[in-house]
Amino acid sequence: MSLSDFIELPDVKARFKAEFLKPKLDLKQEILAAAPNGSDVRLVGTAFDYLLRFYIKYQNPHAQELEWIAEYALRHFNRRGQNDLFNQAKNVIDQARNNYQEFLTNGQFTNELLQSALLLGRLDAVMRAGYIHDGWSAINQQDVQDLRNLVSLLKPDLFKSSEKTILNPTWTEAAQLVRAADGDLILDDLLVDFKTVKELKLELRGFHQLMGYYTLSVIQRKQEEDAIELKRLGIFFSRFGMLYEFNVRDVVNFDTFPNFLDWFIARAQQYSGYTLIN
Repeated sequence: MSLSDFIELPDVKARFKAEFLKPKLDLKQEILAAAPNGSDVRLVGTAFDYLLRFYIKYQNPHAQELEWIAEYALRHFNRRGQNDLFNQAKNVIDQARNNYQEFLTNGQFTNELLQSALLLGRLDAVMRAGYIHDGWSAINQQDVQDLRNLVSLLKPDLFKSSEKTILNPTWTEAAQLVRAADGDLILDDLLVDFKTVKELKLELRGFHQLMGYYTLSVIQRKQEEDAIELKRLGIFFSRFGMLYEFNVRDVVNFDTFPNFLDWFIARAQQYSGYTLIN
């Protein structure tokens, strides 16, 4: 169970839709990095999330990093006594760490780094879906080329931070209300979700995901005084090389939000069985 599952519950989805005004995204641009035939677009999307966070760390050495989701797979395999898969996953993660450290030195997206990102993406699937495919370590060169096309669109000044950068924010205490929640990036007062999709569209589910993260951030600030106050939300459309932003005040009604927050906490506690400590 996670925030993604929680916001899909019928009553939760209805309450989110009533509370938050989805912005009209009126953008027109041709896709710049279409997926090659044979590319696994879901896997590529997850792998690119890793690469983009690597790039942001390269641009912002002060960025705060948390444990990779892929690393949770080690504990998953260990608990199940799957020693062979544990050893394979450890080798993948160790090699990815080495390739990542090399990238932080020279900023070069080598084929080895792209391949490591794909394998990390496969390990992510273990934690999010609870399974791993046979032959999971095989590399599809169409996926590598897809990633190569995507990283070519990254611009050095797009994700520069003046104050604080958090990669994979998790809102520790608050996230336990929904069992788990991990965003992509906080850049100063901006929360960004990464979307490797073929259309410039803000889907309702994606918008609700952002608003769920925002709500958790507000709860976290009640638990942790120095937690970041988010004032902007955004989506990076990676196949277009475009960052779309909007202000929190444009989608949140601060008159009704306190009641929504009380409802969210109560409903999430019912969902997860976790009681928030005030």
